[in-house]
Amino acid sequence: MAQERMTPGVVERRCPNCGTRVAGNAESCFMCGHDLRSEVKRRRRFSGIDIVLAVAVLAVLVFWWRVGSESRQNIAQDDIVQAILPTSIPLMEATATPPPTATPLPTPTPVPVVQETMLIRHEVASGETLLSIAIDYDVSVEEIQRANNLSSELIRVGDELTIPVLRDSAAAQSSAAITKFEYIVLPGDTLSTIATRFGSNVGELLAANNLNAGEFIQPGDVLIIPVRGAPPAAMEVALEATLPATTGSTEKSSVTYAAPRLIAPQKDAAVDRSEPVVLQWSSVDSLAPNEWYVVQVLPRNLTAQSLPSGWTQQAAFRLEPSLAPAAGQVADYAWLVSIVRVVRTADGRALLEAASSPSDVHNFRWQ
Repeated sequence: MAQERMTPGVVERRCPNCGTRVAGNAESCFMCGHDLRSEVKRRRRFSGIDIVLAVAVLAVLVFWWRVGSESRQNIAQDDIVQAILPTSIPLMEATATPPPTATPLPTPTPVPVVQETMLIRHEVASGETLLSIAIDYDVSVEEIQRANNLSSELIRVGDELTIPVLRDSAAAQSSAAITKFEYIVLPGDTLSTIATRFGSNVGELLAANNLNAGEFIQPGDVLIIPVRGAPPAAMEVALEATLPATTGSTEKSSVTYAAPRLIAPQKDAAVDRSEPVVLQWSSVDSLAPNEWYVVQVLPRNLTAQSLPSGWTQQAAFRLEPSLAPAAGQVADYAWLVSIVRVVRTADGRALLEAASSPSDVHNFRWQ
C-alpha cells in the first residue's frame, strides 16, 4: 500500500465504524457506508503550551489584583488618619529648599554695662553691725563678708573693713531717673549718714562730688545728692515762691517729726514671690507739700536686686511682684523710712533737709 501523506496542519478524520480514513467534508464512509453527519464532535484537546500560557496569564491577573487591593487599603487608612487629625492642624507637606539669599547683616552686640569697683576702708564704730554698714554703703552683707574673708557677721569695734562699692560707668543707664539736690553738711554728718537719710549711697555721693574714698567732709560743705526715685514734683515744689527760703545756714536743722514706726511686713516676715510687698508705717502727721517719706529697700544677699528709693506722702509703699526674685530663689531685704524736706535758697537752688531721724531697720524675705 502506498504511504498516505498528511498535509501539515490538517487534523486526520476516520470513520468511527470501520476506522477507514475519510475526507474532512465527507458525509458518509465510502468503505462501510456509515453516515458521518451524525458524528459527535470530539472535544478539543489542550497542549502543554496552552496550559503554561493559561497559568502565566492567571498569575499576572492575581499579581495585579493584590497590588490594587493594597493601594485601596492604604488610601482607606490615609482617610482614617485625616479624619482623626484636627482640621486646624495641616498635614506636613514637603517644601522646596528656598534659594540662597543674601547674607544678613550681623546683629549688633549690646554694649555691656561696665562697673567700677571702689574699695573703701571703714573702721567699725561702737554700735555698728555688718548689716548697718551694708545699709550705709548700699551693698549686701555677703559682699562685705567676701571682700574681708569673713565666715560670720561677727565684727568688733576698731576692726577695719574693706567695703566694695560698685559704681556704674558713664555708659550705664538706670531704669530710674536721677534727681540731683544740694545739701549743706552739718556737724556730725558723714557720707554714710547722709546717704541713709536721703536714699542715696556712698558710692554715688563720691562720684557726684568728685571725692576720693576716705576723703573727709566738713560742716558747711555743699554736696550734690543724687537721688533715684524722687518724683518730679519734689523739684517743682521746691522752686515755688510760696515756700520759705533758707539762707544756707550751717546750723543743724531742727528735727520736726519723730522717726516713723514700721508696721508691716513684720520683722523677718516671708512674702510669696507672687504677692506684692506692701510696706506700711505709722503716720507722723500731715506732711507739708514740700515734705516726703523716703523709703529705702536695701538688698541683704546677692539674689536681691538694688531698688531705687521711694518717695511718697502716704504712709505706705508698694513693691510690685515684677520686682520679686525668680522662681526657686530667695531675696533678703532690709528697709527703713525717714522724712525729708525740700527747700530753696534765695538764688533758687533746691536743698534737702532731714525732717526726722531714720526709722528702725526691719527685714523681710521675698521667695
